[in-house]
Amino acid sequence: MADIIVSNVKKSFDGREILHSLSFTVKSGEFLSVTGESGSGKSTLLGIMGGVMRPDEGSVRIGETEITALSEKELAKMRRTKIGYVYQFFNLIPTMTVWDNVFLPIRLDGKKTAAYEARAEELLSFMKLDAVKDSYPATLSGGEQQRVAVLRALLYSPEVIFLDEPTGNLDSENAKNVLELLAELNKKYGVTIVQVTHSEIGAGYGDRVITIKDGRIEKCL
Repeated sequence: MADIIVSNVKKSFDGREILHSLSFTVKSGEFLSVTGESGSGKSTLLGIMGGVMRPDEGSVRIGETEITALSEKELAKMRRTKIGYVYQFFNLIPTMTVWDNVFLPIRLDGKKTAAYEARAEELLSFMKLDAVKDSYPATLSGGEQQRVAVLRALLYSPEVIFLDEPTGNLDSENAKNVLELLAELNKKYGVTIVQVTHSEIGAGYGDRVITIKDGRIEKCL
């Protein structure tokens, strides 16, 4: 496992500076919540930390790897194997079962699934998804779909999972279940979690909360 070091990250869109020289460290095994109003820059920050977009200036280092210096091909491989990224809208393939959706990154990387089946079964059981592994996404609740997306991100044993508004499309009960699951995953497997959320309740599940306002760190608790 490895620390994440964000150093002097800047990002602009259409001449407007979205992030203003942000610097902070996420310790290995930490559960960090990043919160702030819409337009504060928090999702842009998460995208840069997760290698989905590049900063204009500054760097992000995960362990010994400076991800902002990687090529697009290297970044794509790292996102499949070392980084888990979970979106608000689940991004499950509707024509594939839960089991096949979970194994999609493994297949895209040209790996044989057999080596990961025991871990997949363990995670399915842990997330209470055993009964739906042969089902299709459309037959699942929103909470179940989000748990499948989290499971898929975990299958490669990533060093860190980034989550962009993981409960934004869920009702309060499903949101609570997903957040409790994330906190339990963090403790059980020691995976570093960084989530972006509008929700103060959701942010409270983290070990630490960073609040972004107008592209700057307003508070760090």
